[in-house]
Amino acid sequence: MVFVCLSLFLLLLLKPEPSAAPQESQIRDTIAGLSSASATHFDILFGDRDYLMLRSRPELKGVSAKFRHDHRRIALLWLGELHRDVLVVWEFRRFLVRNGLPVTFREEVSIGCGACFALAYLNVLQMTVLLCGPFVFTGAVRSAKSPVERLSGQGAGLLSRAPDAVRAQLQSKWTQHVVAWDLG
Repeated sequence: MVFVCLSLFLLLLLKPEPSAAPQESQIRDTIAGLSSASATHFDILFGDRDYLMLRSRPELKGVSAKFRHDHRRIALLWLGELHRDVLVVWEFRRFLVRNGLPVTFREEVSIGCGACFALAYLNVLQMTVLLCGPFVFTGAVRSAKSPVERLSGQGAGLLSRAPDAVRAQLQSKWTQHVVAWDLG
């Protein structure tokens, strides 16, 4: 009972504000440094139809094993990029706070919990893909970008509250910060 009450409390506390969810194009334009880890042709990358066809032919057993190995590596690289995106959004939030953008306690808790959830989810998926292969839980792998996109929307929502002049200055400083951060 206590767990249910705590869960409901956290859901109510972490419910995003309506104005804090910009479109994906705004997120990509605002938070420089995010990878293009959103797979547009997800079924081509992670669909199991080709693998099952290869595996059904005994003479192509070696090819199907190589196909599975390569797709496991691709899935792990993609999940690694999503992991990096979470770290970039977290660094973006820190950058905004360091540069004087006021953040409420609710926003801090929401972004902190969102980042922890996204990282935990991505780690579980990475272990699953590593142990079971890329074709076992395709739906779970497909949904891996959802918590990351939600988190990046929250980060971009913080910046959207800033006045236009301040926003332009912060965007310029952030772009320089990302270049320095990637080099470092």
